[in-house]
Amino acid sequence: MNCNVGCNTKTTYFRELIKIRRIKDSGCIPDMMMDLSLYRAEKPLYKQIQDILNIPVGTVLAYIPFSKDKGLEWNKCRNYLIELGKDKVSFVTIHFTANAHFLEIAKRDRLIAVTSRGGAMCLYDIEKNSRKQNLFYDHIDEIAEIARQYNMTISLGSTFRPSNIFDACDEVHTRETEEQLEVCKYLQLKGVNMMVENVGHMSLGMMENHAKLLRQFNAPIMPLGPIPTDTAVGQDHISAALGAAFLCYHDCADIINCVTRYEHTGEEITSEAIIESIKAMRVVAQTINVYRGFEDAIGIERDVDRLRADNHSCVVGNGQCNRCHHFCPLRLI
Repeated sequence: MNCNVGCNTKTTYFRELIKIRRIKDSGCIPDMMMDLSLYRAEKPLYKQIQDILNIPVGTVLAYIPFSKDKGLEWNKCRNYLIELGKDKVSFVTIHFTANAHFLEIAKRDRLIAVTSRGGAMCLYDIEKNSRKQNLFYDHIDEIAEIARQYNMTISLGSTFRPSNIFDACDEVHTRETEEQLEVCKYLQLKGVNMMVENVGHMSLGMMENHAKLLRQFNAPIMPLGPIPTDTAVGQDHISAALGAAFLCYHDCADIINCVTRYEHTGEEITSEAIIESIKAMRVVAQTINVYRGFEDAIGIERDVDRLRADNHSCVVGNGQCNRCHHFCPLRLI
């Protein structure tokens, strides 16, 4: 289970730091986190996560080196990737499949062509600097060498993940997924550990077919969402939990992402909302781990059921049930 934080300014840096500490105090700690910061702090949030939570952490390669004036410069990107390796960042998201041809298809077929921030930065750079193709794709072999040297996993970013359920599995979504598959195979042959980001918004009925494509990857899949309805504004922690559970049911999700209720409201994401999203995805994780037959998860279920039986009560813990009183079926029978 992955959870995201990130800052855009010095002020928001300290707000995000408070959130990381509150996550620790809550005891509701995710398995891994991503630092999606655009602001370059003296001590990056990913280092704070390492120190405070002691869990694997990742970030996005394009975010810090990018500027609107110059786009992306390879020397800056290369040096930043090496810096991440030296700082023992566990995984880094790279958008190799952002290219001008896919963008033309997306502009032709979609209401919203691109919703990926890192992917949009790569596309902006292509246009700004009149490149023939993606900067990261041009330097893929050097990236592979650095990732191997520092034992960093590369997570394949998804530039054209759909921003609404009607664009899911369209031409550009499918073709980018196929291109991700080829990049994944190539980097694995280079000895790089891989994971794959994909999906976005997708209705429940479309997941089975897309899952067939995702299951071709010989790498962990980290779906973003999926969000199965575009109408759950303010309740997207619920819609994302539903989508993640269905995709896991189709056996093509290995890392699930915490999505807060504020995903599409534009409001600042509070500590409470983050913890709420972690709890929601913990329910999904437990449900799917039972479905997949993991002994630890099944053991937790058995412990809860035995406790209810021994206490003759549906209540778990020290609380008292005040609904049935002496007519409780667990006590009558």
